[in-house]
Amino acid sequence: MDSSLNLLFSPKFKFSSLLRIIFCLFLFNRSQGQQHLMAPSGPSSLQVKITSLPLHVSLAQHLPQMVFTVVGRFANERIFCVSESPVSQLRFICVDCAQRNITDMFDYLNRAQDMTHETGFPTVTLPSVDANPAWTGASIMCQAAVNGGTKDSPVSVIEVRYLRNVHVVDTSGQGPVLIPNQGFHFYVECVRGQDGLCQPSARRKTLRCAVQANPPANKFGWLKNGQVISGNGPEITIGTEMIGHSLQCAANNGLYSEENPLKSEAVSIDPYTAARLLQDNFQQAQSSTPFQSGNRVEMGQSIQLNCLVEGNPRPVVFWKLRRPNGAVVDAACPQGLNGQYRETAALVTGGPQNGAVVPPPIQPTTNLIRLQASCILHVANYSFSGQYWCSACSYVSQGFPECSPGLDTPGERLLNLQVQGAPQMSEVEPSVEQPEDRSSAIVLVHFCAEPSPRPPRELVFTIDGNDIQLGQQFQHFTFDNVIQNNTVPNCFVARLRIAPVREDDQGRQIVLRVQNQFGTKHIPVSLGDLLGVDASQMGTFPGWAVWLTVAALGILFSCSVIYCMKKNLLCFYRMKDGQQYSTDNLKAGVHDSYNDENANRQLFGGSNGHEVMRPPSVSSASEPPPMTIYMSREAVV
Repeated sequence: MDSSLNLLFSPKFKFSSLLRIIFCLFLFNRSQGQQHLMAPSGPSSLQVKITSLPLHVSLAQHLPQMVFTVVGRFANERIFCVSESPVSQLRFICVDCAQRNITDMFDYLNRAQDMTHETGFPTVTLPSVDANPAWTGASIMCQAAVNGGTKDSPVSVIEVRYLRNVHVVDTSGQGPVLIPNQGFHFYVECVRGQDGLCQPSARRKTLRCAVQANPPANKFGWLKNGQVISGNGPEITIGTEMIGHSLQCAANNGLYSEENPLKSEAVSIDPYTAARLLQDNFQQAQSSTPFQSGNRVEMGQSIQLNCLVEGNPRPVVFWKLRRPNGAVVDAACPQGLNGQYRETAALVTGGPQNGAVVPPPIQPTTNLIRLQASCILHVANYSFSGQYWCSACSYVSQGFPECSPGLDTPGERLLNLQVQGAPQMSEVEPSVEQPEDRSSAIVLVHFCAEPSPRPPRELVFTIDGNDIQLGQQFQHFTFDNVIQNNTVPNCFVARLRIAPVREDDQGRQIVLRVQNQFGTKHIPVSLGDLLGVDASQMGTFPGWAVWLTVAALGILFSCSVIYCMKKNLLCFYRMKDGQQYSTDNLKAGVHDSYNDENANRQLFGGSNGHEVMRPPSVSSASEPPPMTIYMSREAVV
């Protein structure tokens, strides 16, 4: 130190050197100060965190997992995003919501609230929310805007913890039946003895406690009439001892207290007597009008079918039809809850009557409901042919009912119906078969008739007014054959061969005429639709396109004529007056009848002294035309 001072104040030390040292020290301190000021706000050192408490970013701990615990309606947790100056804006963003098809997350994240004024540093928070369980697994970040750029926080993965929708279902997962003004009901089978009471040997029913939860529910309980009963598993088996009581289940996954788990709604347990068919009128209907021999019914007739059913809960009836091809469909009758019913208390005693299918006696009980279901069939077409039956059904839970006989398999009692009448078009539209080169085609026309038509007179193709009977040919059209449909009775396919296919075939008028003793049916066939638009090489040019082309050519021709007239082109070229006459005419002494002098007198008064330039007159046919400039007589000076 002393040596430095001695050097500083020595006579050899110059003042300029001192100034250089001071300037260097100033620059060094300035650079250090700038680095110190820039260190907290640089992109590498700026911190952004997602936290559970509004603490300063230097003290806060980032949440790698964002948990929403929904107890009741809204989640209890508060989620914050914190950072430090000079951050100008904070926002939450979802990284993979689009890939996960989560759409309601964006609106929630956009509702983040600014708390910077309360905390004194950049802070935003998410409001309480009824978190969607589908959010579980989504990745969330907090993004900070700083100095024209952005800084992202580490990713937080959402987990939604919840327990909701506790309810009682059967072993197939179906819930109880909801009866208006009576609540939910499950049914236990009741087989009554001679005393009219349900026997304990009846089939028992297993119920299950269903719940939606994350994490999964691990504790269950059951309540009878609101009181806890034995059994802590998710299933319970009940019998006739529960008839007339209510049942509830409770579930918990740790989100609720053990003393107050989440409970289901109460379900009433009622006796269930399977619906059954007591009798029908099928045999009686088939032995009366309008049925004819062979179970035939003419088209346009009506048939009334009746079925007497019994059961508890209130039974319903489904009417089914098995077509000749084996397909089972709903009959053209009011079905199920929309059916036509009449409640009856009539007893069936003695032997089977009108097709009764249960042994006598049948004694009604106070809790059994007996109904007569009716269906009136209006036979409109050949699709009514087939076998009919009715199924007595009971809804003992949500979903499909329990039925006897089954909905897909008939019982022993059936009504057979064979429709007859005038020919009709089949449900299958006309079609065409073509090879790959589209050089030929086979047109298939479907029709139904009972009795079937008798060729050749009752089955004819008409091509532009020319009849073709079976096996005949007209031009390149041949009526090949008629094939019976193996799956639908009384339905056939007529085959018309076109070989080769020509350009004008799409414009042909083709009709299949089918006739039997009940009437005649004309079935038109549109080759334009069957052969398709792609077959332009084999079809005529569309009429609208022809007219459009003709109109365009006409307009183009008119415009060309007008243009040529305006421009004096082609045959519309206007010749000069001196060139209008041929040399022969000049030699013949043909003169222009136009009188220049008379014209001048009419235009200028004749004595006004004006001169008019005139073409030289032709004095004789032998004189050649003068080699002078000729001006039209319209040119006036």
